[in-house]
This record gives sequence, C-alpha cells and structure tokens, in this order.
Amino acid sequence: EWKEKYDTVDNVEEDTLTFTLRNTWIFRPDLSALTGEEIVTVPHPLIMGVLLTVQRDREAMMPLVKKGINILFHPLESAFLKVRIMDLLFDGIYIDCSSQDFSAKALCSGMDSEGAVSPYNETHYKFSFFGMRNHTEAGRWVVYRGVKNLRDLGRVVSYNDETEMDIWDGDECNQYIGTDSTIFPPFLTQLDRLWAWSPEICRSLGAHYVHKSKYAGLPMSYFELDFGDLKNEPHNHCFCRDPPDDCPPKGTMDLSPCLGGPIIGSKPHFYDADPKLLEAVDGLEPNKEAHDVYIHFELFTGSPVSAAKRLQFSMELGPINDHEVFGQLPQVILPMFWAEEGASLNKTWTNQLKYQLFLGLKFNATVKWLTIIIGTAGAIGSAYMHFRKEGKRTDVAPIDVSTPDTNTPSGKEGIVNVSLGKNLPPVIDGLDKPPKMLASELRPERY
Repeated sequence: EWKEKYDTVDNVEEDTLTFTLRNTWIFRPDLSALTGEEIVTVPHPLIMGVLLTVQRDREAMMPLVKKGINILFHPLESAFLKVRIMDLLFDGIYIDCSSQDFSAKALCSGMDSEGAVSPYNETHYKFSFFGMRNHTEAGRWVVYRGVKNLRDLGRVVSYNDETEMDIWDGDECNQYIGTDSTIFPPFLTQLDRLWAWSPEICRSLGAHYVHKSKYAGLPMSYFELDFGDLKNEPHNHCFCRDPPDDCPPKGTMDLSPCLGGPIIGSKPHFYDADPKLLEAVDGLEPNKEAHDVYIHFELFTGSPVSAAKRLQFSMELGPINDHEVFGQLPQVILPMFWAEEGASLNKTWTNQLKYQLFLGLKFNATVKWLTIIIGTAGAIGSAYMHFRKEGKRTDVAPIDVSTPDTNTPSGKEGIVNVSLGKNLPPVIDGLDKPPKMLASELRPERY
C-alpha cells in the first residue's frame, strides 16, 4: 500500500495544511504467500448486503428488490458465491445491468448511487471490496500544522469540506477526533490516548497506554487499541442501532451506516471480542501477537516506531423472510477477510532517535547532575572554610575604666590606660620622636 499526499496548501493565518490523499495498493507476488488465483466460497456479498439492508430499513420495497435480483443474477441457486479471490478483492465481479425491466434497472441504479458498484461500460458494472478505491482520491483533508499550538499538530479540522460527519445518531460520534494516523503531536503522556480518525470506518479510535516497552534497544511506550463494549458504554451508544439492546457484540463495530452494507468490524479472528462469536464459527484461533492492534510509541517526540493496524471485515448473516434461497440462513457474524497495515522503523531511523534524542537527553541529564553536585560541594566547602575561620578568632574582654585598679603599675612601666590614653610608652606616645635611654638604665652583663 502506498499513501500519497499531494496538492498541499499552507494556511499560515489559520495554521492549517490542506492536502488530498490517494491510496494505492500494488500486488507483490514475490512477497505474497498466495497467487491471487485461488477460489474461495463466501456468502454473496452484494446480494446478501442488499437483502438484509432492505429487510431492515425498507421492507416495503422487498418484492421489487427480490424481482430485480432474480433478473440480474439468474439463475440464483445458492446464497454462496465461488469466486477468484483477486476478483473479490480488486479486479471485480461483473454484473449485467442490460435488462430493461424496471426492477432490474432500479436495483442497478440504487447500487450505483450507494457506491456499492462501479461502472464498467454502458450495460455492466463491477463489484469488489477494494478495486473501486484503488489509486483513487481518498478525500480532501484539512489538518492543523501545530505551529501556533504544538498539541494540535496533525489534528483533523475537516474532511471533504465537512467539519463533522453525518453518519451516526449523535453529535459525539460524528466528531473528527485525532489525526489521520500518519502523525501525532509530541510531549504526550501515558494518560493521553493516541486518537486517529479513519474515513474507511467513519469514526475515530483511540489507543491507550499499557506498559513500557523496548524497540531496537530504545525505551518506548506500548499502546493498544480496544474496541470496547458499546452496550455498557453510554457515551458510545450513538454507534448502536437501538441502544442499549441493539448494540454490536463486545469487541466489534457495526459499519453498516458507513459502508452501506451489513458489515461488522473487529480484530482478526474476533480477538478480544465476545466469546460467543468464536463459538459460532469453526477454524478461528485468536492470538495476541498476530491479531492485536498496537503501537510502540515515543512520547517525547510523538514518534510511532513500530505499529500494526488490523481490521477484520465480517458479514452479518440472517434469514431473509419468504425467500427460497436466503430464507434458511442462520443468524451469525461470518468473517470474510482481514486487512493489516503495519510499519517498523529500520536502524537508519532508530539511530537518529538514539543519537539525536536519547544521547542528547542523557548528556543534558549528566550536565545537570554534575552542576548540582559541583554546586553543592562548593557550597559545603565554602561553609566549612567560613566556620573554620570564625573558630580561630580571639575574643578580647573589655576593661572597666570606671574604677581604676590601684595596684596597676604606673604608666612609666609601659602599661596603657585605655580610657584616658595616658602613660603611653614614649615609642607610642610620640611616633615622630625616637625613644631616649639614660645611661643609668643600662645594666652591665656579666660573662
């Protein structure tokens, strides 16, 4: 699969980016386990979809629809179709609409207007699951650039000039929440969900944080997607036909309002879904590693480094009232196929994260702690030197001069009277006069 964004327009004032998305699927026989020529047996997706939809929503038109189906698909002998798998998925199944009968022409016109088939020539149409969408425009998107508010990076503003959907029975369910799944804002936390809106299923889904993980030796956060249990989630009842009684089983989504047919979405092999779904179908082996939806995510940069988006498409079968062929079908959700989109970054990209982000963060952390340690050691050393210097000072007791000591020798002996400044020795009393010494004061030394 190749996704291309083109015809981009920057709007600096509104901080938005407008682009057109194109999806292209390319068959790679060298990477495929099968050839595409295999024959499979499935419930007829087109007939089953038309009959169930009309019986559920427009029962009064059932006689006209039955007549048109008998003309277009004559002879109709079975509810199941044997078909080449590549025709079912991409190349298409031919439908002859050359009949001039009103019921047949009305049925062909209705299928064309609903987008269930694509014109092949003036009298024939083709039906396939992905062929009509291959290498075609997947809508005109407007998303935030995140220059003014980084938290808005990639968030969907509008799709095909509509700021909300008109699919579900509730404003909350019709909102565009999250990005287009190709980019996410940085600086997220473990409390944030990774929201993305998908036009293929006409709704937003949010992956939640599970635990810390490792990818290519780098620390990551592991997120998983849970389809939940709509019956027990009142805020999601707008995704139900008639809540709370008529909601899809746990772990599934009713995609009929979006796709126009009785299609149920879930994880492959009904992984993490209601166990009753497994009991009704043989051959399913749900496995977390092979069937879960996950993302190894780097929160700081907003980078998904490894992810797998997996979705199983199942058909909701049921008996068609008063129909000789489809009247005996059981009430069951039957898996048709599942698709997977995944990507994992190689060493070229993970090394950029390693050397430009993680080593930079480690260097900054090292510098920070070294600064703290050196600063703390310097403060302790300065305090020690200060108190050590204070401890070496000699305290001098003041002299009380109000009552002079009578026993003190006279000033002639060189004792200082502090208060009066008298009796200073001559060397201090007169600094400009050298001291004089009388001969009588000299004492001879004996040897």
